[in-house]
Amino acid sequence: MNPLRRYAATSGERGQATLELALCLPLIAFVLAAVTETGLLVGDQVRLWHAAREAARSAVVDPGPDVARRAVARAGLEDAEVAVTPTGSARSAGEPLTVRLSLRPGGRTPLVGALFSSVELHAEATMRIELP
Repeated sequence: MNPLRRYAATSGERGQATLELALCLPLIAFVLAAVTETGLLVGDQVRLWHAAREAARSAVVDPGPDVARRAVARAGLEDAEVAVTPTGSARSAGEPLTVRLSLRPGGRTPLVGALFSSVELHAEATMRIELP
């Protein structure tokens, strides 16, 4: 008896590995796309935190009405909603100033991105006003 014969696939088992791969491949692709989209969202959240900090830093030294919005735009987040409290006329030196940002980044990966399209990211930074 040939020793390799017992390891050879019978006629009913041919193509089984190919079929299993064909059935599992869409699930694997979905998981990889979901992990990629999650990573992109985490990156956006970090950029949002950084932009909030930069906007607060700009707003505490300059009382202009659009200073915080310009700082956020320089960080590459033109679509972010910016809220600064207190407003320019109500600011006084030594008091806290808070910048709140919110962003809906939307999905960027095909098919899976639609599942993440309703996610809204938020960031906030507070600093002491340094106006003279």
